[in-house]
Amino acid sequence: MEQIIEQYGEYLYHFSYLYVKDIQLAEEITQDVLMKFLLHKEDFRNDASIKTYLTRIAINCCHDELRKQKRKNLLTKLLPVRKNEPSSEQKYLAIESFTTLKDSVFALPVYYREVIILFYYEEFEVAEIADLLKISQNTVRTRIRRARELLKNNQELEAAFYDGI
Repeated sequence: MEQIIEQYGEYLYHFSYLYVKDIQLAEEITQDVLMKFLLHKEDFRNDASIKTYLTRIAINCCHDELRKQKRKNLLTKLLPVRKNEPSSEQKYLAIESFTTLKDSVFALPVYYREVIILFYYEEFEVAEIADLLKISQNTVRTRIRRARELLKNNQELEAAFYDGI
C-alpha cells in the first residue's frame, strides 16, 4: 500500500484539485480514494491499470463532493445573508483572476472540465476517458471540442491552446 501511496498519491491530489478547485478538499478526496482502495482492493479485478482504477474512484469522489457543495450553495442562497457590496478594486481583481488558462478551465462546467483535465493534463487517450467516465468515445470527442470552443472565446488563451498544451 505504501508503494501505491508513493506512486499515485501526488497524482490523485493534483487530479482532485483540478476537479474541485480547493486544496483542503483535494487532500480529503485523495485520502478517501486511498482508503477506499485499501478497504476494497480485493474488488480490483486487474481489468485495467491501478492508475485507471484509482482515477475512476477519484472521479466518483469528486462528483460526490461537488454535489455536496451544490447543495450547500443552494441552502446559502435560500437563507438571506447580508453581504457587503464589493469595492471597485475587489471587482477588478476578481475579473483579473479569471484570465489564466487554469482559471478558465476551472470555469468550465464539470463535464467539460473533466475531459479537458483527463485529455490534456493527465494525457489519457479518448478510449480510456470513455471507459473511465462510462460514456461513448464520440461523446468524449464532442465534449473536448466544445470545451475548446468555450476556451477559445478568450483571445489570450487561444494562442496558448495551440502552442501545445
